[in-house]
Amino acid sequence: MKIFNNRGDIYISKSNYKSSTEERILLILLALIIVFTTIFAIILNTKYSSVKEFFAGDEVTTEAVGVNPEDNLPQISGKRNFLIFETDSNKKIIHYIFLVQADRDTLSYKICTLSPKTVIDSVSIADIYTSGGGAALQTKLTAFLGIDIDYYADFDKDDFIAFINKLGTFVYPSDESVKFNDSVNNEDTYSVRLNKGEENITGNSLSGILRYYSNDGYKLEKANQVIIYALSGLFNEKNFDDSQSLFRLFINSSKTNITVRDFQDNIDAVEVFCKKNTDISVYTANAEYDENNVIVPESAKQIKSLLAE
Repeated sequence: MKIFNNRGDIYISKSNYKSSTEERILLILLALIIVFTTIFAIILNTKYSSVKEFFAGDEVTTEAVGVNPEDNLPQISGKRNFLIFETDSNKKIIHYIFLVQADRDTLSYKICTLSPKTVIDSVSIADIYTSGGGAALQTKLTAFLGIDIDYYADFDKDDFIAFINKLGTFVYPSDESVKFNDSVNNEDTYSVRLNKGEENITGNSLSGILRYYSNDGYKLEKANQVIIYALSGLFNEKNFDDSQSLFRLFINSSKTNITVRDFQDNIDAVEVFCKKNTDISVYTANAEYDENNVIVPESAKQIKSLLAE
């Protein structure tokens, strides 16, 4: 509808006026939307990590993205050699004995099980132990093998079993079945029941298996394998979290030259080996003997090469 004010050509259209008013309103609304959107974006960016968190309120827990927990592990280096063995309750018979190196440079375990009947300089290690204890064994093996044995731990059977049970169990994938009952040593008997396939190993099982493979079954390479699975299975993140109390139990369960200061000085290495237990490499050496239970020179050389600094 057109309205003419006079006879001239000038006129005002109500429809055009209405259209212009609507455009102005739309522009104002658009400007308001832009302003509120900008304010919302600023608030969202400063207070919340995501839109999902904004709408979910307190129900959302945010996770760090792209952070690898292993990046925070301490840097470690060097090597430490350990001599570990178990005896009877009277401290006269060595059930099994093995050497372990924790190589921090390559993040690896290096293992060698020795025969309890080993003879050094015409003296059995049982007699060396009886006369001088774990320290004497450490000194003799250090000199004979030409390696630095830093620490030793001397357990009797019951204390070893109790300590391992405190650490927990581990899975060992045996490639053979073993059933054995020791009926010879009336005061120091043991038995082994090991099924073929994966089996959870307890402290009692571990003690019996290591003793069997070191003596009656005499397969030192098998003992090495069992120790590998024990170390990687029992040195884990859960036990690291409880490492202070476990170390107190360790020094109360064994005769050892490892002190509280040694533990504190090496806690970084303990953390790394526990938290990366599934990524650790393993190496072994098989000790070979002559008819007099003396380690043959070539085998001694291999052990030295494995465990030397």
